[in-house]
Amino acid sequence: MTKFFAIGLQRTGTTSLHQAAQLLGLRSAPMSTPLLDNLHDPLIDQYDLFSDNPIPLLYQQLDQLYLQSKFILTTRPLEAWLKSVAWLFTVDFPRLSAQHQQLGNQIHTRFYGRTTFSESIFREKWHVYHQEVDTYFAQRPQDLLRLDFSQGDGWAELCPFVGRPIPSQPFPHRNKRHNRHVSHWRTSFKRNFKS
Repeated sequence: MTKFFAIGLQRTGTTSLHQAAQLLGLRSAPMSTPLLDNLHDPLIDQYDLFSDNPIPLLYQQLDQLYLQSKFILTTRPLEAWLKSVAWLFTVDFPRLSAQHQQLGNQIHTRFYGRTTFSESIFREKWHVYHQEVDTYFAQRPQDLLRLDFSQGDGWAELCPFVGRPIPSQPFPHRNKRHNRHVSHWRTSFKRNFKS
């Protein structure tokens, strides 16, 4: 079966995509961190869709290993993303256990080159990353789906790409700060790691 790798940055709707995939009957991994150090981790055979960190770090390698794979780039307007990531780094992330912070710092160092939020550096990384993705898939547009949930994207865009009929349920919009207490990233850590 085709593997789907969601390569959007954190805070771009990765939790909504995870929930949507489950509603469509896809096995969506609750977390992808075991792939950080082992792209052949048994996790890869247990699920159909992988999202959130560290997938943005690994997508080109995963593409080479899984030749029939498809990629989903969740995105959102830059200024809104910066505000949300600033909250994640300064409010949400410090609440994690030391073990979880250590893993998060490892991923952030490899992707952003640092473990703390910097608006200028993150702004530049956002531009560089999206340009890199555009360039990588320039000759293969059929393998990349771009989704911006803040602009109303949902079932109509996702279902044809993953080969599933549009369900009757409304598209899930999860992880909005005003209606949740912890991020999907924190929840995923707690499910899979013990402090």
